[in-house]
Amino acid sequence: MSRTAQPADSPDDLSAAAAAAGLRVLSAGRWPRSAADLEPPVLPGFVASSFSPLAAEAARRCLDAHQEGVPAELPVTAVVVASELGDLAGAVQVAEAVDGGARLGPLLFFQAVPNAVAGHLAARRGLTGPVVCVGGAGAGLEVAELLLADGDAELVLLVLVEQATAGPGGGSGSGADRAAAVLLAPPPLPDHLDHPHHPGPLDHPDHPGPLDHPDRPGHPDRLDQPDHPGHPDHPDHPHHPGRLDHTDHHHRPTHPDRQQEQEGAQP
Repeated sequence: MSRTAQPADSPDDLSAAAAAAGLRVLSAGRWPRSAADLEPPVLPGFVASSFSPLAAEAARRCLDAHQEGVPAELPVTAVVVASELGDLAGAVQVAEAVDGGARLGPLLFFQAVPNAVAGHLAARRGLTGPVVCVGGAGAGLEVAELLLADGDAELVLLVLVEQATAGPGGGSGSGADRAAAVLLAPPPLPDHLDHPHHPGPLDHPDHPGPLDHPDRPGHPDRLDQPDHPGHPDHPDHPHHPGRLDHTDHHHRPTHPDRQQEQEGAQP
């Protein structure tokens, strides 16, 4: 691509950064979207942190906006999750449990890998492209560009999640946790490539060209038509016998003077 990906300062800038990178933004979603967004919806299987619920909700809003609320099968779509710090609240929960000698639940082990929520999104929405996790919006946009340019995916769902705090409750409800998602497509084709090709006469193998038309002057088949005025068999065509047309070509009479010379030369 001619333009490189520009990092987004926050999830709210993700759409603008994607457009600046030359990608088409088909739809977008974010959390919070209004003052009514106080807590991200609970995501079954994910506990103690807002990271995965934030990612899932922003992605849901983005895909629903693209599909107008009617789920439909998407083309091959990759999922890219980007975050500068990752699941910071989850990491704090694990560190506190280890320091205090507490037993860690299996769900914390499962969601310690950031791509857990990416796999959840792919399974729930039928997204069959690659799953990638990177650090930050700039890296996420670069990966999206590569996936689209290489043909590994036809669309990319890019989700950016940033937790501003990691206090008690995993940062939930702090009012500073943010997530955004954009559904990206390759850049549009240049104008000279985007217009459909209108075939000309030479593009139609069955279209007669100027030399192929039997009714055009100069066509080789016209001389084979007896009714053509230029045909030798046409009644209006004057016949001029040539040397090869003379039946006595090999027995022409000898010139008188030449005959006398030949007779005088005889013994």
